[in-house]
Amino acid sequence: MAAKAKKQTGIFALALVLLMIFVVGMRLMGMREKLASAQAEREMLTERVAKARQENRSLEAALDRAEDPEYLQQLAREKLGMVSPGEKDFYDVSRQTAQRTGP
Repeated sequence: MAAKAKKQTGIFALALVLLMIFVVGMRLMGMREKLASAQAEREMLTERVAKARQENRSLEAALDRAEDPEYLQQLAREKLGMVSPGEKDFYDVSRQTAQRTGP
């Protein structure tokens, strides 16, 4: 009888060990998925930071030129469609581009 009890205890212990290995394996797989997701998010955020830094450099360059009258005039023409006094805007409807003529 003692041998039978030892055998049952050994099977129970083996089943318990196998169950624990399975649970740990499942947890590790879950952690691996979370890690992959976190790495993908990190790469995305790194890319966003790089784009933001590039935009900041561009804005800083624009600020450096903000006092330049020629730059301001160029912005007014391109962004706002403004013209200088005495200038006339001509639009070539076949090419959809504007041409300016001065006095």
